[in-house]
Amino acid sequence: MAAFTERRLAENRSSIPSSGDRRRKRPSIAEMVNPAVEEAFWRESYLHEPYYERGYTFDDYYPAFRTGWEGRLRYAGLTYEQCERDLQRDYQRNRGTSQLDWAKNRHAVRAAWERFEHTDPFERSQ
Repeated sequence: MAAFTERRLAENRSSIPSSGDRRRKRPSIAEMVNPAVEEAFWRESYLHEPYYERGYTFDDYYPAFRTGWEGRLRYAGLTYEQCERDLQRDYQRNRGTSQLDWAKNRHAVRAAWERFEHTDPFERSQ
């Protein structure tokens, strides 16, 4: 049976991963971040976050969410604590017309950052 499998794989080289490793690879952060998906997720769920304050709209929180998911790409390999000051600067650049300053919106930045702690896309969608 093993000979058959090897022969079949040898004849159909497209079924052999380029690395030769047939195990399932864990997606990188860059592969997991889709800005359109992230915006849709946060637009639907921001009202249920513990830091949400009545009277603010999604547009007030969006720059923080964007800063969080873009920060995961920009500062890959670092912890949130290691790059929090850089994220604060990034938030000031992304803030636009948001009514929320860093002190009120840093929790939203962290929530978007930590959403990528889970590598399973199904788990992230919950």
